[in-house]
Amino acid sequence: MAFTGKFVVESQENYREFLKAVGIEVPKDSSSDDMITDIYQNDKFKLNKSLMDKTWNNLFAIGKESELKTLDGETFKTTVTLDGGKLKIQFPKYLYTAEMVGDKLVEVNTIGAVTNKTVSKKTN
Repeated sequence: MAFTGKFVVESQENYREFLKAVGIEVPKDSSSDDMITDIYQNDKFKLNKSLMDKTWNNLFAIGKESELKTLDGETFKTTVTLDGGKLKIQFPKYLYTAEMVGDKLVEVNTIGAVTNKTVSKKTN
């Protein structure tokens, strides 16, 4: 199934622990429930995330080196892969994977022993 759509968080595990492991401090009154993911698959992928007052925009082609931004705004180069229906991006501090499971977007971030899993539902 294509990765195209706008998604809002339905459930999340270890969100704060993941951000802490990455080195990002999140205010106690903030919630990951407001996270919006826009992902569009064509010749290239466009992956946009919005949370609180931050937005991350990444554009990449599978199998080609691309310049991307991390959650804290750092720019880096990597080659994004698509393996068994899973999108994989090796960020400098963590591994990001995403896959479509039915009509849900399932994203997993792993840094050391900390794994953050987010399940998002498609919006109209």
